[in-house]
Amino acid sequence: MSENNWETDIRLIQKDIQQIQKFFGKVETSIDQMSELSKMVAVQNEVLDFTKNKLEDVEKIFEDNKRSEEVKINIISDRLEEYRRSSRADHERLAEHNAEKRAKNNKEILDRLELLEKSMHGRLNEQSKKVNGLENWKYYMMGMGAVVLILVARINWPGLFG
Repeated sequence: MSENNWETDIRLIQKDIQQIQKFFGKVETSIDQMSELSKMVAVQNEVLDFTKNKLEDVEKIFEDNKRSEEVKINIISDRLEEYRRSSRADHERLAEHNAEKRAKNNKEILDRLELLEKSMHGRLNEQSKKVNGLENWKYYMMGMGAVVLILVARINWPGLFG
C-alpha cells in the first residue's frame, strides 16, 4: 500500500507542478505584457515631450507674430485715420455736386413728364371723340335697323307677291 500512496503522492505532486508551471507561464506572459506596456508608455512620454517642445516653439512664434501684427495694425489704423480725414472734404464736394446734378436731372424729368402728360391728354381727347363718334354711329345704325324692321313688318308680303 505504501507503493500506491507513493504513486498517488507523486501524481499529486506532478499535478501541482503542472499547475505551478501554468501559473508561472501566466505570470511570465503578464510580465511580458507589462514590459510591452512600459515600452509603449515610454514612447508616449517621448512623444508628449516632443509635442510639448513643439507647442512651446509654436507659442513663441505666435507671440512674435502677434507683436509684429500689432505694430502693423497700429500703422494701418494711423493711415486709415489719415485717409478718413482727407476723404471727408472730398465726400462733401461730391455730395454737393451730386445734389446739384440730381436737382437738374429731376427738373428735366419733371419737364419731360409734363410734356408727356400734355401729349397723353391730347391723344385721350382724340380717342374719346372717335369713341363717341362710333357710339353715335352704332345708335344711328340701330335706329335705322329698327325702322327697317318696322317697315318690313308692316308690308303685306303675300299681297305684294301674290
